[in-house]
Amino acid sequence: MKLKQPFTFVIALSFLLLSVYSCGEDAEGVLGPAMPERHDLACMLVDDVWKIVDAQDTTETEIFVARGDTVVWQAPENRDIYFQFMDEDLTGVFTQEVLQGESLTLIVGNEAEAGEHPYAVFVHGARVYAAGDSPPTMIIDE
Repeated sequence: MKLKQPFTFVIALSFLLLSVYSCGEDAEGVLGPAMPERHDLACMLVDDVWKIVDAQDTTETEIFVARGDTVVWQAPENRDIYFQFMDEDLTGVFTQEVLQGESLTLIVGNEAEAGEHPYAVFVHGARVYAAGDSPPTMIIDE
């Protein structure tokens, strides 16, 4: 019977520590870096203008990202799109082609500088560049 009390104490202490570390106010800084997020974007026609928008909210055109986040762009079902990034450190590529209905998945680079990073998206067939905040921009907060 002497073993029950120490064993119970260890279990109780383990639950206490688990609850303290899982209830951090701000994940970054308290428990280390925040978990990377996924950002789903789409190239679509909004009010007769091709735009890069949040896939769930066509009014959202700014994207705030962190290093290590995943960004996914969805091409329209009827258009190919072509990307041009100004800084290879941002996504690891300068240009990318995405065929109609397909998606492009890139990870924000660990060496990307904080600040605004404009990029270009050409909508083939429509022969126009997609607006975002004209041009589309990823913003890395420090």
